[in-house]
Amino acid sequence: MLRWQRHCEERGCNRRLGQFLEPALLLLLEQAPAHGYTLLDRMPEFGLEFLAPTVIYRALREMEARGWVSSTWEEKATQGPPRRIYALTPVGREVLSCCLLQMRGMQQVVEYVLALHDELDTGRGPVPDPSIENPEEVVMKVVVPANGADLDAPVSPVFGRCAVFVLVDPDTMEFEALPNPAVDAPGGAGVQSAQAVLQRGASAVIAPSLGPNAFRVIQSAGVPAYRLEGATVREVVEAFRDGRLSEIGTPGPDHVGLGGGRGRGWGR
Repeated sequence: MLRWQRHCEERGCNRRLGQFLEPALLLLLEQAPAHGYTLLDRMPEFGLEFLAPTVIYRALREMEARGWVSSTWEEKATQGPPRRIYALTPVGREVLSCCLLQMRGMQQVVEYVLALHDELDTGRGPVPDPSIENPEEVVMKVVVPANGADLDAPVSPVFGRCAVFVLVDPDTMEFEALPNPAVDAPGGAGVQSAQAVLQRGASAVIAPSLGPNAFRVIQSAGVPAYRLEGATVREVVEAFRDGRLSEIGTPGPDHVGLGGGRGRGWGR
């Protein structure tokens, strides 16, 4: 845990973030009915990985009591005990719409607060990034989606469901390979992939295209994204180093899928 995360947790900031739990659960259930443990696994997409499982299940029970969600027992036989499947109700869909309207209003307030803070900071000099423990050790990391774990690996035609992300220092060509944790994700692969490379310290992302969700996550982090050109990771990084890549200024189409869709533009 980084210093700023410990600092915020000690002051109860995480409890404030917990107010987004119900909208997050409703949004996931709007995508598809799901088990409680599946919903729990997707909480990191919303920055809610700090919540205990008991909090998630209590929220689901309370939402069911309010009529926002319904639940049934899974009919398919499993090795373990029967599992409860939650689904969004029409009332829950109306509640989600209200939550989203409120969040859009909150977004305007947040943007104003940040803009005002930036205005106050004008003239005070650069503000150190609190997410960096040792600024002197920071190196440039360019991220390339690939179908292998080295510089000569072929690049992947997709971002969210590529096999591996290769993070390269373009100055030294030193690299590390990060297996994509979202390659088999049932949904939200673009978001999970974007979060994974950002957490690994990505300074720039190079991709054939980025779906709306992945694009939003990367853009919100202030990390530039560039259009992939080249057959191998090495060629792509060299093109980046030479300034030959164009920046991705708008998201591509939203592709959702799994399995047979991989390799045809799914889960970008």
